[in-house]
Amino acid sequence: MFRNTIVSEEVAESVSAARSFTIPRAGRVFATIAALAALPLLAPRAEAQRAFATRPNVGVFVPTGDQKDLLDNAVLVGLQASYDITPSFAVVGSFGWAPSKDLTLAKEKLDLFQYDLGIEGRLPNLTPTAGISTRPYATLGAGGRTYDYRDLTDADAQTNFLGYGALGVDLAQANGPFGLRLEARDNVTAFKGLHSELAERKARNDLQFSAGLTIAF
Repeated sequence: MFRNTIVSEEVAESVSAARSFTIPRAGRVFATIAALAALPLLAPRAEAQRAFATRPNVGVFVPTGDQKDLLDNAVLVGLQASYDITPSFAVVGSFGWAPSKDLTLAKEKLDLFQYDLGIEGRLPNLTPTAGISTRPYATLGAGGRTYDYRDLTDADAQTNFLGYGALGVDLAQANGPFGLRLEARDNVTAFKGLHSELAERKARNDLQFSAGLTIAF
């Protein structure tokens, strides 16, 4: 009987020790499993950290149609910013400056300032196995353009409505923040003249070709 009592006490102590060991260990195992399960949830946050991008760009402004006889070709410099709504769609804002000339007024210097917003649709990466991603895109947007004579202080600046469509391609590091954007843009403006001399606004067209350095963050 005495031996049975000792055995019972040893069993009770073993059970108690097992419980005291199992509960903390089970807690650690549960915490580990929970951490592993949470890893997929962290991926969207990592992508969201690079949802924004800025792009300083440089290119050329090319008037076409009637504008070709009025405005001179010019260098185009600007800045673009974008926010990814989804991996396939983004909101894009752009600002550009082109130092053109009025061909009808002794090539008087004329600054063109352009500002617009657009919606951009992107195709999936065409080179998923390469170290560089390749994503074509198309953009539709609207904004304004201001024509301002640089040296004629008595001439008022003229601002017109602008709509545009653009096609391009993004070349970027597969897992990095830097890339190159190549873009061709077709602009249509509601033009009323450089001095507001036209009785009615007329649709006028020009093209822009640019390259920009993408910095995503």
